[in-house]
Amino acid sequence: MSDPFIPFESISYTKRFLADCYERQSFANAKTVSYHTSYSFIYHLQQGRLYLQQAAQAPIEIKPMLLFYGIVQMLKACVLTVDPFYPENSTVLAHGVTARKRKKQGYRFLDDEIKVQKNGLFLHFLDKMFHVKQMPDEKYKMNFLLKQVADMHPLYSTMHNQDISIAVTQKSQSYMISDTILDDLHMTANRFSLFLEQSPNSKSWFYRQKGITALKQQITVPLHAAPTRYQSAPWLSTCDGDIYMLRKREDYCSLPELSIHYLLLYNLSMICRYEAEWWGELHHTFEGNDLPFIKQFLTSTTKKLPLLFEHYLFSIHER
Repeated sequence: MSDPFIPFESISYTKRFLADCYERQSFANAKTVSYHTSYSFIYHLQQGRLYLQQAAQAPIEIKPMLLFYGIVQMLKACVLTVDPFYPENSTVLAHGVTARKRKKQGYRFLDDEIKVQKNGLFLHFLDKMFHVKQMPDEKYKMNFLLKQVADMHPLYSTMHNQDISIAVTQKSQSYMISDTILDDLHMTANRFSLFLEQSPNSKSWFYRQKGITALKQQITVPLHAAPTRYQSAPWLSTCDGDIYMLRKREDYCSLPELSIHYLLLYNLSMICRYEAEWWGELHHTFEGNDLPFIKQFLTSTTKKLPLLFEHYLFSIHER
């Protein structure tokens, strides 16, 4: 399998790539600006890839740290494609999120929360890369975040004996979804169409023109009406390209998938580093449901992060 990031090991290619990004965003002196950012871009990308490559080979006990350092460096490279002046000040250098203090007795990872801070990389890359304005002090539970990763859904089905999502199949120029999604979300077909139109990254003009149709226990959504892959709910993609929709409205999240991985890996890396006793016991006592979900997520994110970054660099900027 070829390495999609190999071209960025050429400074001339990287300068052209960044200059093209800046020109399409109407930055003045795009070629000059790309000259000043290209080496920083390359080094962030190179370091991020090294962390991710090492994480793929590392034991699970230290894997979260390597994955988090990897996603941070890769995100900084991606930010430079839309913000050539990054970092303009020290406030954007912080991680931008914080985990609550843990109780030694009865702590469960799936119930743990993470809180968004008003400054730092998290809000900065959400704004610059995805044009998402996130409120500081917003809190997210780990269980809620894990549901946003489609690769986790089979494990949820196995552990809870209930499907949390419905598969979306592609036929010809349409996506097909069982009409049971309407009952799950308590929506009519028209309300579901409006729901898709209002979802992040949706092509709302397409829904207004053609909408969706419900026929023979299937809902048909025009292929070109679906948001870009690897973005956010309601369209959740696996590493293999399979698409799912969550069945409960309260499970939906507007954050792009890269930010979901960032939040989960931040918390896991903090636990790995500073909660050594709990982390060690987790891998030896097998109590509760935390370990299967953590292991599955680390396996999935190790494979998926390179795909997410490849998609962002080579697809988002071609729009």
